[in-house]
Amino acid sequence: MLITAGNKKFKIMFYFLTFILLSTVNSLENYKISSNKSIFHLNKIEIIGTNKIKIDSLQSELDNELLGQNLYSLSSKSIANILNENKLIKKFNINKQYPDKIIIKLKEVELVAILIKDKKKYFLADNNNLISYNENLVNSNLPNIYGKGAEHHFNNFKKILEENDFDIDSISSYYFFKINRWDLTINDRRTIKLPEKNLQQAIITINKLLKNKKFDKYSVIDLRINDKIITQ
Repeated sequence: MLITAGNKKFKIMFYFLTFILLSTVNSLENYKISSNKSIFHLNKIEIIGTNKIKIDSLQSELDNELLGQNLYSLSSKSIANILNENKLIKKFNINKQYPDKIIIKLKEVELVAILIKDKKKYFLADNNNLISYNENLVNSNLPNIYGKGAEHHFNNFKKILEENDFDIDSISSYYFFKINRWDLTINDRRTIKLPEKNLQQAIITINKLLKNKKFDKYSVIDLRINDKIITQ
């Protein structure tokens, strides 16, 4: 193909115009991002769903870390990192509301018992979190739990009791043993010794016995041996 002076001028003009076009698009995109960053400053964080959590403390922590940042580029992960440090928070939802606000909806844990560990008290939550004891956190009486490692087994055990219609509210104390069995103190006066195996059947049996007035006089009902009831 013969290259003429006219063809050269055309190619030069084509490349020049292409360069100008690409530069303009790139500049516009950079301007758009820059404009977003300058506009979407986070000015307000609204927290919904707090009851046990000290709202002022959490609000202050979030405000100090996040206010003033660009809402457009702020990642949910950076917010989640702060929320996950609070053991009273079970779940959360983060909603950005442009141009300058975030709404955080929280679901708190349920405190199910008081764990006595190394002569100290802790709240045990329904997700197995251990929380520093504070008597102002709950209004109702919670049962005490004793025994090494009890916090890792309690919620599953409680679920089995509930599934078999045991009166959870009558239990004042739980004692966990390493062989994976439990003793229960009922109404602060009667001890129920449950077996390591065949737990469900033992719970069915104890439900029947507790309804039988003949067993009211006994302070201990021992079901550790299969098909045998020992009373004291």
